[in-house]
Amino acid sequence: MTTLKELYAAHFYEAASYHAQRVKLLQNPDLQEYDEDGYETCTHAAMCAEMFITGKVIEHNPSDVVPSKSLRTRNRESIALSALQDNDVNKVDINALVSLQMCGAAEMLKKYIDIEKDHFKSDSIEEQLKSFGYCAQLLINGRNDVLHRHHMQTQSIRPVTTLSYLRQFIDAIYGDNSMEHQYFTGTYYRDTPALTELLERYLNTPFEKPESISINTYTKKIHKIASNYTALMKHKKQYPNLSLTTDIVTCPKCDEYAFLTKRIEALATYWEGEPNNSISVLEIFNPSGESTETLQCPICQLEWKDDVLHLYQDIGEIKRIKTHIPPDKLRLEFNQFYQTYSN
Repeated sequence: MTTLKELYAAHFYEAASYHAQRVKLLQNPDLQEYDEDGYETCTHAAMCAEMFITGKVIEHNPSDVVPSKSLRTRNRESIALSALQDNDVNKVDINALVSLQMCGAAEMLKKYIDIEKDHFKSDSIEEQLKSFGYCAQLLINGRNDVLHRHHMQTQSIRPVTTLSYLRQFIDAIYGDNSMEHQYFTGTYYRDTPALTELLERYLNTPFEKPESISINTYTKKIHKIASNYTALMKHKKQYPNLSLTTDIVTCPKCDEYAFLTKRIEALATYWEGEPNNSISVLEIFNPSGESTETLQCPICQLEWKDDVLHLYQDIGEIKRIKTHIPPDKLRLEFNQFYQTYSN
């Protein structure tokens, strides 16, 4: 069976393959997406290399993808990465994994080269790795120019050619029939996306519930939700559409009661198609950067935000029991509900 860290690495290999596909698409002058100036091509080519490198580092040791100072404290990220290395599915924190603050591209590239040099212990492979590193850094620098300065400082870089060099180095290192070859040719495919499979494996692993669960187990979480609501309402003048509501739901992991809180700071509209020639769509927008939805379970300690909740839609649907409760009324509502249905 595929290990947890291999599954997480596969998520990045899927991304590498996607970016390789985009590079191909952007070279077709007959398509609307044709990239004449090469800026978008450079971005996707660099992302292909960066996603591949990240996946390789994760396969070696997931904790290596974050700066070492981030691991000095026993935070959610370090626990989640250790769980991958230990193949401990019950400690997997998908929410932490999808929002990791990773090392910079240059540091990640160095780690990848050091890992593979130590693995192969071959002078010829080491030369190929050095060449790979040089070309990958060219693409990454070009991508940074495009994103931060809106131009490429060096005109010597041709993204498509540079990416083809990377493929040649990859074939020399791993072979042209390897999985690595597929990542750089855009041909890598999984029946089930890697993160979805990782989430399914987490949900399907039995959770050992506490021997006794009482209403007191929920009180601390309810108090925290209510406190956040009180703090948020102080900004009501700044955001007239500000609202926070909580649903009582069934936890998808342990099947006990959990809380799904929806946060709306502002509303915006955008055109669904061409401007002035298509319907307008209403969109929730949180200028603070906070998630629009957060699922919290006091029993199994599950905490999911927007990205994971969206991912879960491919697997199932959150079962709502009681909806649209103002958080300052949550304690009263939950107490009444709990007393009614727990007897």
